[in-house]
Amino acid sequence: MSVAPPYVVCALFAVSSLLTASLLVFDPEPFSPGSALLITLGLLAYTVIALVGILLVHAPWARWLALTTTLGALVIAAIVGFDSPVAIVSTVVALIAIAGISGPWLTLSLRRRQGSGPEPRAVALPLLAIGAAPIVGFASWSGLATAAVVVSVLGPLGGWAYARALRWGLWVLRLGYPVAAVVAATQLHPAGATLLIVHAAAVAVIAWSPQASRAQRPISAELPAPRPRRRGQ
Repeated sequence: MSVAPPYVVCALFAVSSLLTASLLVFDPEPFSPGSALLITLGLLAYTVIALVGILLVHAPWARWLALTTTLGALVIAAIVGFDSPVAIVSTVVALIAIAGISGPWLTLSLRRRQGSGPEPRAVALPLLAIGAAPIVGFASWSGLATAAVVVSVLGPLGGWAYARALRWGLWVLRLGYPVAAVVAATQLHPAGATLLIVHAAAVAVIAWSPQASRAQRPISAELPAPRPRRRGQ
């Protein structure tokens, strides 16, 4: 029995993410344990979302999410170092996964046209908001301050609420997360502060876009105008 190419590509992608996560769990240096945990959670969250998007939803955006996540796994492996066999294997698997994701093997299983679902920015907003956790992990690699922990929770929480069409989630991403990120940035190294502020600015820009707002408005069909009744009816 042959295995469909999308399943092979997704299996390589999943193995790459799991191997990279194991690097952070067992040997997080130069990251602190808390920072490594945030990066690991973000990596696994994006992996699960991308797998569901490819195999179940057949969404084109899931391919780009998988590709970005795998590239992130390569960056993590490079930072942690290639001192262990796991790091070398994870890098090799990640490179093969990138070739599989970029190649034609997923094309036939993904929708070629944008359907009647949400607009691109409305899809990108919760996905970008989830990135607050790994971004904080990278930005505060030497240790987590209280403000940084709040930011790492606030972004994914707002993204979850927005994806559930809860109006307060949009306002968390418009105001709450950016303000908290600026406060947390004052306690970070300049490079980490810049990374966090750039991410918060990107979230805010998309959150204030008309597309993000329209995605939460209920769709109501226009009713036909009433016709006057004729006499005798």
